[in-house]
Amino acid sequence: MSDWYEQVRRTASLLGGRTPYARRMAEKALRDRAGTKDAFFSLYRSYLSRFRVWPDPGWGKELSNLQRAVLVALHHDGWTEQETAYLCGRSRRAVRRAGEKGLRALGTDGTALAGTLRAMTEDLPAVAERELGRNPAGCGALIACLVAFVLMVAYCSALDASLGQHAGRAPFVALAFSELNPLRGPMQATIRYAYRVEAPVTWLTDGRHWVVITESNQRLLVEDATPSDLEISPDGRRLAYHSRSKREVVVYDLPSGKISRISKADVSDYGLFFSPDGRRLAFTSEDKLYVWDGKRRRVSGFGPESTLYGWMAGGQALLVGDWEGARAVDLSGTVLFSTGDLDHVGPLPDGRTWIDVDDDENRFTRYGRRTGRRSMRLPTTARVHKVECWTSADTFVISTHGYGPSNYYRIDIETGEAEPLPALVPEDLEEVRFPGCV
Repeated sequence: MSDWYEQVRRTASLLGGRTPYARRMAEKALRDRAGTKDAFFSLYRSYLSRFRVWPDPGWGKELSNLQRAVLVALHHDGWTEQETAYLCGRSRRAVRRAGEKGLRALGTDGTALAGTLRAMTEDLPAVAERELGRNPAGCGALIACLVAFVLMVAYCSALDASLGQHAGRAPFVALAFSELNPLRGPMQATIRYAYRVEAPVTWLTDGRHWVVITESNQRLLVEDATPSDLEISPDGRRLAYHSRSKREVVVYDLPSGKISRISKADVSDYGLFFSPDGRRLAFTSEDKLYVWDGKRRRVSGFGPESTLYGWMAGGQALLVGDWEGARAVDLSGTVLFSTGDLDHVGPLPDGRTWIDVDDDENRFTRYGRRTGRRSMRLPTTARVHKVECWTSADTFVISTHGYGPSNYYRIDIETGEAEPLPALVPEDLEEVRFPGCV
């Protein structure tokens, strides 16, 4: 049995309770990482994946999954803030905020919580001793699957030959995913969406990487983009990302193939937002806020504890938030208005309309000065996961669990209608981006 088995299993029990599911996920993480310490990486990413629903662990009902994961990593596993950011796939700032909000929600401090979490795992029942990855029944099933696969290939080959006798060419078979090609040079195709996965593809993409899907269903690897952030302009013709080769934020113009360098910093702070007209890009770097429209300018009114939410609907001001609330700041740094609401899921681009998510009732409630109050429900086959982004002043995109025409829907705040978005994504998905999301 792996030396890390008990520690990984204890962590899984804090995330998913003392359930068979949590134990299976711990064992799967260890198998995926050959029984090494890297199993924690797989475990935390699985817990935060939008395609897995873990059981209630029985503590911290007031916490989000991210807050619970951060608290367990910091105060039970003993990871540093930077290591926790890597495990959870978030920035250090996001981890710090999640940890602080989680402790406030629980009404405790880190030392007391660490003792509580240790006590919760001290009497974890032992399981039968066995060597991870060596399961005779599993081996037999694998052999049976291989035999079935060989027979299926032979059958398909014979079928192709038979069909070929009756047609001038081989029959076309639609594949779930088209061939993956690098994104290089000018191209006229527009981007429908992009997703980020955890898997090496080339020597450049040795870990997480971005793939864009065009309107013609081409699948293109953005080799030069680091996994930190990638944004698509509203017209789908430009990409903004942090460049591996240039080590700064760049904008890639697809029709011309031109790459514009817009920052001097070696890293970005995970905040890139195209304006509603797509002509400007707002981004944060080293706790400073900038806007680029061919030239880079700094916008005042942004500090170390600030978060950039995006643009207002008119594109003349930005939404900035901190512990005191949210405010609209124009390009000169003047505060146009502010709100002390700290419990919102996300502000509409007008800054005055908010969406509240009710997981139990599987619905949203819209409220604000412009729109009033309205409840919106999802199709019965889909369970809400989270609000992904706003795509306009009147629509936002959500991700869901369950089954149906899509895992992503565009919600109209006026009618409450949920329009499924065509987004085919792989199982190891980490994040999806759509054009114009703010």
